[in-house]
Amino acid sequence: MLKKIARFFVGVTEKYMPDPYLFAVILTAIVFIVSLVFTDATPFNLISIWGNGLWGLLAFTMQMCTIIVFGTAFAKTPAIEKVLDWFCNKAKKPTHAYFMASFVAGLFSLLCWSTGLIVGAFMARELSKRVKGCHYPLLVAAGYSGFLTFQQGLTGSVSLLIATPGNFMEDIIGGLIPVSQTMLAPYNLIVAGLLAFILVPLLLTRLAPDSSVDEIVEVDPSIFGDDSKSVNLDKSQLTPGEKIENARIINIVVGIVGIIFLSRHFVGGGSLTINITNMLFFILAILLTDTPRRFIDNCIEGGKSLGPLAMQFPLYAGIMAMMIQTGLATKIANGFVSISTTTTFPLWTFISAGITNFFIPSGGSQWSVQGPIMIEAAKMMDADLARTAMAVAWGDQWTNMLQPFWALPLLAIANLRARDIMGYLVLVFILSGIVFGLGIMFLP
Repeated sequence: MLKKIARFFVGVTEKYMPDPYLFAVILTAIVFIVSLVFTDATPFNLISIWGNGLWGLLAFTMQMCTIIVFGTAFAKTPAIEKVLDWFCNKAKKPTHAYFMASFVAGLFSLLCWSTGLIVGAFMARELSKRVKGCHYPLLVAAGYSGFLTFQQGLTGSVSLLIATPGNFMEDIIGGLIPVSQTMLAPYNLIVAGLLAFILVPLLLTRLAPDSSVDEIVEVDPSIFGDDSKSVNLDKSQLTPGEKIENARIINIVVGIVGIIFLSRHFVGGGSLTINITNMLFFILAILLTDTPRRFIDNCIEGGKSLGPLAMQFPLYAGIMAMMIQTGLATKIANGFVSISTTTTFPLWTFISAGITNFFIPSGGSQWSVQGPIMIEAAKMMDADLARTAMAVAWGDQWTNMLQPFWALPLLAIANLRARDIMGYLVLVFILSGIVFGLGIMFLP
């Protein structure tokens, strides 16, 4: 039954789902029309907001490009390759590979959201080469499914923000909410563990195509370019410039300086931001790579497919500008608050966050819009503030299984299209929605 359902959704997405760029264009049109109908904005006013807002994510776009470049360099270091090798060696047949890709991506996503995306892509690539008979689109979908629970992990933006002194929500909340009530709360740990390590990996093994009915799409390793490891060089034949490029001491010095900076940052009370995450990737990749030349080559490999990000992120910046400046995002949030009771409020908060994530696919930006509204409503209803915050975080991560925005880095590395994997992720979305809804409502 599950395979038939998966076959249906795969057929629908392959036939009707446009390229993620056109998906963003369609979302732009929807927000434009809905804003005209439900807000006081005029067409020319919306055009101005959209045009001025296009470049609101330039810094974020560069951060995402850097994550791909340095994250790839990190994933291709000998130490990380050994870790991934160990996991890959546990997979002896296709169903094992689907399970392992999802499991490992979920594990790394809980440790650091951006690492999960990169590792998920590389697990899919490596398993496709080692395990014969794997359906590559399902492998890549499994690698992306690990991203489902990133907000529940160590780098969840909402839980970290509201625990940080001086955050913009501190006065609205009336203080800080420690991670013991959010990230480390029993209901959050139970749901994260169930989805990341059991339910989603098992679901994906059940979606494995039947070779007698379905076409198994295996991958040609040549599409990934040169994955060769470092080679021994005859230093006597190197030019002075080449000797510098292959001098390990340079990596060590840069790495030590980076460690000193990061140590001072965290000792001084600094938090794990996107920039610091990129710094970690940068320093770890340098330290774990034998020579500057190899580090450069790995970074070049990671930067080959950055075009889709640079092309689409401005459109989402324009969408966010229209949603926020017209008050449309606020109206959506208030609409769900109006139909909530004290009992149903966490569930409706989760669902409203899932809908908003389609148009504002950035956890921090979404929280800045929805957070104040939902927290004020929770205080009026005497609802749990920590659970309300996590309901927003869960909704933000939930619909990433349908919204291809965050899949772009992984797809660039895996060399696939969004329509190739989204059919399988529809079922992940449905399963996780049920688990999230029950968890936010009933778990302690």
